[in-house]
Amino acid sequence: MRRALMALMGTAAGTVLLVGAKAGFSSSSDQPLQPQSAQGPIPATSSAGSVPPSGAPPADVAAGTGQTPGAKATTPAGGTRTTAPATKPTTTAAKPPRTTMKDGTFNGNPIYVEYGNVELSIVVAGGKITDVKVLDKPSEASRSVQINNAALPKLRSEALAAQSADIDTVSGATYTSSGYKLSLQSAIDRAFQG
Repeated sequence: MRRALMALMGTAAGTVLLVGAKAGFSSSSDQPLQPQSAQGPIPATSSAGSVPPSGAPPADVAAGTGQTPGAKATTPAGGTRTTAPATKPTTTAAKPPRTTMKDGTFNGNPIYVEYGNVELSIVVAGGKITDVKVLDKPSEASRSVQINNAALPKLRSEALAAQSADIDTVSGATYTSSGYKLSLQSAIDRAFQG
């Protein structure tokens, strides 16, 4: 029980110190707590490129003012000078992702498979895939040509029916089928990015 209490007190003390350091407050007991910017400028170090001490202003502090550029200096009734942070520019919200494909022709990535590259392009009209064209296919060996002549029309019809790259692999054309799906997916991704 005593160890738990000590651990809890240590955690609380550490948190207070971290919050104070983050806020830039002095921890000296003979002075009232005030922000570092109200205590005056912090002396610079003599070595170039050294890391400033904890609580030091950033390197882009305006020379001689102890302020960051764009900050407003105000003097309240008590005569203590305080610095208000500069306002941050507002950013526009990112465009939400498209829910339909943009019309046009979109090329997929060339995908290297065991016997050569597979590369496709898709034609999108009315937000739907209306055509899939083969730009490149394995054709070095006569067996590859035979396999592709049988597999590519099946893969095309499945892609048009599914309107996605989630299609079945054609038996006997595993490499071509996997390259076809990957190239098709990259073309679909481009159509959604518009």
